[in-house]
Amino acid sequence: MKTIETTLGPLPLEKLGKRINAHDHLFLDSGPGGVNVPDFLLDDVDKTSVEIQRWAEAGGGAIVDTMPTTGRNVDKCIEVSRRTGVPIIMSTGFHKGAYYWPDHWRYLYDEDEMVELVLSEIKEGIERSNYRGPVIKRSPVKAAVMKVAGEYNRVTGNMKKLIDVVGRVHQETGTPVYAHTEHGTAAMEILDLLEASGVVLNRVLICHLDRNPDLFLHKEVLARGAFLEYDTPSRFKYQPESIVIALMRSLIEAGYGDRLMLGGDMARRSYLKAYGGGPGFEYLLTEFTPRLVQEGFTEEDLHLIWEENPRRWLAS
Repeated sequence: MKTIETTLGPLPLEKLGKRINAHDHLFLDSGPGGVNVPDFLLDDVDKTSVEIQRWAEAGGGAIVDTMPTTGRNVDKCIEVSRRTGVPIIMSTGFHKGAYYWPDHWRYLYDEDEMVELVLSEIKEGIERSNYRGPVIKRSPVKAAVMKVAGEYNRVTGNMKKLIDVVGRVHQETGTPVYAHTEHGTAAMEILDLLEASGVVLNRVLICHLDRNPDLFLHKEVLARGAFLEYDTPSRFKYQPESIVIALMRSLIEAGYGDRLMLGGDMARRSYLKAYGGGPGFEYLLTEFTPRLVQEGFTEEDLHLIWEENPRRWLAS
């Protein structure tokens, strides 16, 4: 029986729940992200636990936490899971450059060294301090997904090296990969680089492409075998929800309903009710999913988007 590593231990697929959040952020409490943009600072276990409890009460299942080797806090995620019963799937790999200090080890170590660091998080357990060192202290929780990231309209030279690292680890472990696209750009370049590094594209999830709502582009990405994750619902500064709903409907009609997922990407205090903001983690379940039903999406559509597709990406 296929199991997925989570903060509650290895779980069979059916224990991940019927509403799997494919992209979110529970904590960001180290690195320059929360220093340079205080709204990004997510550091309070009590507040995050309140948010995740609301998610659970709305019917939410497992959450993929998409902070890799910066800002991530595996021990706080474990505590949230203990309080709420929600399994959290932890990440390794690399975010975009803005989340790292200029002297971070991602810029200093050679490829072989970084392969070993990432591989160890999958095989042995996540390093509690994100390898800030010098002493390595591993959590019992293992990473189950890897992250790479583009910048706006490009992939930097350093990230190209890191994609090679992720590719080598993927070839050894089969671990699925998700890719941050900055405002929905550089998706095809990221796919080219991942494929060249040895990553099987039907294990790749491209994130944030709905911020660039170009149906032609989305079909091109899906035709290569990758999954798409949409996360603009509730964040009207990007676009009205009618646009992402139209994208979803068009892709389902084109036969790509088995490649779509949803995530909240609630990466700011101002998005979270527990911090005094909104709409909160539960919005996707209490507001957006009921709207999908009203808009004519079927139970089969919702089952694919929320349950079957995340399971296949994680475990196929």
